[in-house]
Amino acid sequence: IALVTDIQSGYFDRLLISPMNRFSLLLGLMAADFFLVLTLSILVVALGLILGVQFATGLLGILVFLGFSSLWGLAFTGFAYAVALKTGNSAAVSTSFLFFFPFSFLTTAYVPLELLSGWLKTVAQLNPVTYLLDGLRSLITTGWDPEKILIMMGAIAFIWIISFGLAFGALIGRLQKR
Repeated sequence: IALVTDIQSGYFDRLLISPMNRFSLLLGLMAADFFLVLTLSILVVALGLILGVQFATGLLGILVFLGFSSLWGLAFTGFAYAVALKTGNSAAVSTSFLFFFPFSFLTTAYVPLELLSGWLKTVAQLNPVTYLLDGLRSLITTGWDPEKILIMMGAIAFIWIISFGLAFGALIGRLQKR
């Protein structure tokens, strides 16, 4: 929404007059979002620890959990930046999250994959969020599971490539319109 406000107010165009690298305009916003997601993740983990959650991987596992959670949050924001840069409309950015919201329920968040069947199991198997949850869950419950952690890293990288490709593509498109 902040990016849309900058676009609508003309501030974004004024930034383009400066001699700075154009990609840093987006990278700066993404860095801020990374730290926002990290802060929120710390609060959620702290609440979990207060309520008795114990990480099988110890303190290092908590740090890894926070890192991967933050990377996932950052990867996911690329979609919003792409919509913001393409449309310059805050309603479109807010509405775009409604498209992704159902994907959080079409995972193993509530039911193990083994208990799912039919199309729901197929969608859960194709959903990168399933693999993020499996990797994060393993840090808490079973300990260091290299296979689940590598698959989680692949899911994060997959979303990064798509969302950042869309975001930077939209930035290039906006720059070419000028």
